[in-house]
Amino acid sequence: MKTPIALFIFNRPELTKKVFKIIQKVKPQTMFVISDGPRIEKEMDIVDKTRKIIEQIDWKCDVIKKYSNTNLGCRISVSLGLDWVFSQVEEAIILEDDCIPDLSFFPYCEELLQKYKQNTRIMMISGNNFISYKTQFSYDFSYHSLIWGWATWKRAWRAYSDAEKSGLSYISRNKQALYRIMSSTRINAIEKTLNGSIDTWDFIWQLALLMNNGLCIFPEENLVRNIGFGKEATHTKLKTFHTKLDTKPIAFPIKHPMHITANLDFENKISKTYSISFTLIDLFKQFFR
Repeated sequence: MKTPIALFIFNRPELTKKVFKIIQKVKPQTMFVISDGPRIEKEMDIVDKTRKIIEQIDWKCDVIKKYSNTNLGCRISVSLGLDWVFSQVEEAIILEDDCIPDLSFFPYCEELLQKYKQNTRIMMISGNNFISYKTQFSYDFSYHSLIWGWATWKRAWRAYSDAEKSGLSYISRNKQALYRIMSSTRINAIEKTLNGSIDTWDFIWQLALLMNNGLCIFPEENLVRNIGFGKEATHTKLKTFHTKLDTKPIAFPIKHPMHITANLDFENKISKTYSISFTLIDLFKQFFR
């Protein structure tokens, strides 16, 4: 596979093994591996154990590593990691250690990365369809950033830093308009992230989409399963609609939508779902990381 994969790992070797086995099947020519450092000294052993999984690469692959000696936290580790990735390549598929993609996720991303490479309105390609929403095409468009297995371009990721710097003032000026697009729970979570109350990057990325009238592509089938919760979880047994959802392959050839516009019916349904479940998941993941 020609498109680079950026894999984020930390301290969950068993989950990382599962993701690695999937990546092993598609054999990317280039792989970026980003690992945060241990929070405490005794955590170093399990961080090292997780990193050693990457040494099992048995195909021709340019492996580029960014391993931190200190713990940066989720927000800084991921955002700096993607800054680093996109200082070297124009596009990438992004996976975390608990995101298990169906194999069809990879050619789906590759095809759409090329199709929308020059369309600045499209800011990301997601493998997530949490609500099993059916469309008449292979994919559709959303204002929501769906980040458990996704792909993007250097030209889109540049918007992250602007959202981080000027996001609070943007929300203050546009809050009522934002509430018409997204749940107040999600907008409030973005504010808390910018204020430092929540250590995560993805709410800032969500704001980057909103500030640029950007769209996220979501597939007709759920292509990525998050195994960071439920019976396979290391730290928590939190159950949500996400944990019950398996993956299904997307059909090829891909059927492209005729118009590029957010699916308002999907927006309404995903916003209602996110108003409780998604925020709880992010808070739990932050606490139990």
